[in-house]
Amino acid sequence: MQTLEQQVLERFACGDTLSRATLRLDANYDSVGRVLGDLVKARKLVRVGRGSYRLATGKGAIPAATIADAIRQRVGRSRRNVFLRSDFDKLGSYDAVGRALRQVVRSGKLIQIGYGLYAKAAVSPFSGKTAPLVGIRKLATEALGRLGKSISASDAEQAYNSGRSTQVPTGRALMVTDRVRRRIGYDGNYVVLQRA
Repeated sequence: MQTLEQQVLERFACGDTLSRATLRLDANYDSVGRVLGDLVKARKLVRVGRGSYRLATGKGAIPAATIADAIRQRVGRSRRNVFLRSDFDKLGSYDAVGRALRQVVRSGKLIQIGYGLYAKAAVSPFSGKTAPLVGIRKLATEALGRLGKSISASDAEQAYNSGRSTQVPTGRALMVTDRVRRRIGYDGNYVVLQRA
């Protein structure tokens, strides 16, 4: 007689992604859940979504803690200041990468500056809060560049640079030619995006 674990692995032998509900095994719901969890920990299965699993490839599944370590490593080695969520897609499933990113944000190595946008960060010695390593204008410029949007100086900057105004611009306004629906900033400080 086969064990429950063997029965589960047999169902995944075809290589397809299966949901927990379609397994149809002669065991109760909780027992199947425990076995699936054990197989994920043993790197025999990969969780690809809520209640969906697939057979692990040769590399094996990466647990969330290891994904967070891989993200920290990648951020530490990179010259970039801004990262997109898609930069980490190959490290695991959508849910696992999301959990790992939240873990890295809590540790203070990254800060979320917009939907799917993260920046290198460190804990400020003055306030004790997590803050980006570079200014908000540079972050917004790099983030918009990574998103494929073209930017230029704002109206206030152009007026100041041409001598039409003596008012010094704040540096928190950028002119964009394309439509941008995201807010870029942190801790209540956001960049103003003007449409060209």
